[in-house]
Amino acid sequence: MANKAEPDKQSEIKEFTIQAAKDEGRRVDIRGGLSSFSYYETILSNIVTAQFQVLDSGNTIKKDGRTVSIVEGLPIRGGEKISWNILDPNRNPLKMELYLNKLMNLDQSSTTDLFDVSCASKEFFANEMTRVVKRYDGKISESVTKILKDVLKADIAPNGIEETSNSYNFIGNDKKPLYIATWLGTKSIPTEAYGETAGFFLYQNQDGMYFKSVDGLLKQEPKKKYIHTSSVTQGESDVGYDGKILSYDLNRTVDLQHNLMMGVYNNRTLYFNPYSFVYTHKDFNITEQGAVKHAGTDDKKDWDFIAPEFTQSTTRLMTNILDVGTIPTGKDAKAQLEAWVDDKDGTNDKVMERMVQSVMRYNQLFSVTTSITIGGDFSLKAGDMIACDFPRVSGKPEIDKKSSGNYLIANLCHYMTPTHTYTQLGLIRDSYGRKL
Repeated sequence: MANKAEPDKQSEIKEFTIQAAKDEGRRVDIRGGLSSFSYYETILSNIVTAQFQVLDSGNTIKKDGRTVSIVEGLPIRGGEKISWNILDPNRNPLKMELYLNKLMNLDQSSTTDLFDVSCASKEFFANEMTRVVKRYDGKISESVTKILKDVLKADIAPNGIEETSNSYNFIGNDKKPLYIATWLGTKSIPTEAYGETAGFFLYQNQDGMYFKSVDGLLKQEPKKKYIHTSSVTQGESDVGYDGKILSYDLNRTVDLQHNLMMGVYNNRTLYFNPYSFVYTHKDFNITEQGAVKHAGTDDKKDWDFIAPEFTQSTTRLMTNILDVGTIPTGKDAKAQLEAWVDDKDGTNDKVMERMVQSVMRYNQLFSVTTSITIGGDFSLKAGDMIACDFPRVSGKPEIDKKSSGNYLIANLCHYMTPTHTYTQLGLIRDSYGRKL
């Protein structure tokens, strides 16, 4: 086994400091008082966060000729830079700089301070201090890049922005940058399978900011492969796997009525053109979705979730007004008027090619959810794809080919104590089956 991380193997904390907000030269090393540490990432959040607990003996910092606690001597008031460099048992680094957001559960005595710290990335705070005010034209991916770089001053991961095939012109209207970029994600269409799939996620992991489509995430090759030990009989080899699944929880909850209400399997959308006063409609049926990428097997018999009779009738009706003639492309009013004259029926938002497709794709992505715990592995990040083999419920140990397969890491928590290191992963995928 290439990666034998076990929870009882200690991580190495090479650095863990809190720096005073008003004095860059004053910082305190808290490695000796660190009781627990949790680091969080998720594709459903624009930021990364962390929380840790500190036990302070009260004689850490010299102030006015005496030694005082960290809270009093630094002092901790919010906004302090927290830096750490931690190596997991396999020497994978987790090196970050976050900022203190909350000081919680402060328990003071005559000899010690015990307190919890919640911190977040700089983009979390920058989002509260900036607004999107300009007009943006062109491809959505280009607009998102400009907002993240020029307005939010965010750190974008290498190859973190996936190109969109559609353009959209809009005005920021003093909205927060992370709100605007997330909102644009629902309007975005990837370059492949135009008209059949849509929907992007804006998220952050330890590498920086990402703007990725649902299909772009699902078509990744697995970064690592894990197995639960009860999947193999005693004496069989687990060579070829990167680690063991210590515990898991497969969520196979089915809510047919809710899915029918949301139109997951079959829906119809009415579009109204206010310029020509014409109604058009577009139908969606999950069984006709042929060009999208699936995490599970490509064999439809394995990823069709319900009996065919429940996919035949429309179960949700949606409406939308086409934005014909709004914010046409052009550097000035004359150019915009000319662009509108050339294409009077053209819409700014390609809503017919993306609205239903994104709603359905987001719903499908969370069709199968799983939670697993493995030995600490800081190389894993939210948005990565991994492969998992789970045991089949039977009289003998064997792999369940329905539940096993490729999963997308929707969220993760790296958890560490002075003696143990775990990584807990929230996994999702849109279909059953194990690709061979």
